[in-house]
Amino acid sequence: MNLHALLLAAIRLSTPLLFAAMGGALTYQAGMLNIALDGFMIVAAFFGVATAAATGSLALAVIAAVVSAILLAALLATFNLRLNADIFIAGIAVTFLSYGLTGLLLKNLLGQEGVFAPPAIPRFTPIRLPLVEEIPLLGSLLSGQTILVYAAFLSVPVVAWSLYRTRWGLRVRMVGAAPDAAEAAGIRVGRIKAQTMLLSGLFCGLGGVYLSLGYLSLFAREMTGERGLIALAAIFFARGRPFRTAAAVLMFGCMSALAVELPQVTTIAPELLQLVPYLAAVAALGVIGARNVRGRDRHAAWRFEIE
Repeated sequence: MNLHALLLAAIRLSTPLLFAAMGGALTYQAGMLNIALDGFMIVAAFFGVATAAATGSLALAVIAAVVSAILLAALLATFNLRLNADIFIAGIAVTFLSYGLTGLLLKNLLGQEGVFAPPAIPRFTPIRLPLVEEIPLLGSLLSGQTILVYAAFLSVPVVAWSLYRTRWGLRVRMVGAAPDAAEAAGIRVGRIKAQTMLLSGLFCGLGGVYLSLGYLSLFAREMTGERGLIALAAIFFARGRPFRTAAAVLMFGCMSALAVELPQVTTIAPELLQLVPYLAAVAALGVIGARNVRGRDRHAAWRFEIE
């Protein structure tokens, strides 16, 4: 097995997960479980490819992808914050709407059933870093990536700084931890939650356009492959902390890359190997469950001692 190819694949597979996870971490910190990350990304992937094919402009494709995801995030925020719909139910509805809408447009607008792969479509070009690429092993991994890969990894410290070093981040965390107290302190809880949801749409928009124009050059139905759910598992595992969430995402990315590389060196059925990242997600959720049980046991023991 080629270690360099494995690490390179892990970086590229982790990029859309990082975007989705950072967006989901923001809403998590604001007290909202955003399960529509997949929906945001699939809509962005579709409109990114469709716009790129129609205009030949990569910039317009990115704008269309991000705007479509933000509009979908605004719809989810409206359901939850304005109409008082349960965030879980609203998230499922928005996700189903996303898959249905992209499937309908794929057939009726682009004339394709499952895959739209235009022959000439603009793509993100790799960026060479002259000094960095001379570093042994790491240089070839860090240099030659597209701007979206760098943006995904840079988003981690940016989100962490925003949450823990700014007044806005303090308000987000206060809204998530104690919304009633935040409202009593004069913080507009609904506005803060809406802001984090729109930012979640922005991040997922970048993740979606990376899938269709950065990693691949096509759109396929359900091409997100439940990446939003894996991002959610990483968020739960790290409790919404950006750097820990990113570490969990990279672990899942490595598992996905391993599932791609292993069929070349083993006789195990590829269908079984494709389960590797999902098994890792299940294992992570098991760790979370065990951690929560231990926390409840300690809390119960503490109350018993007090009484």
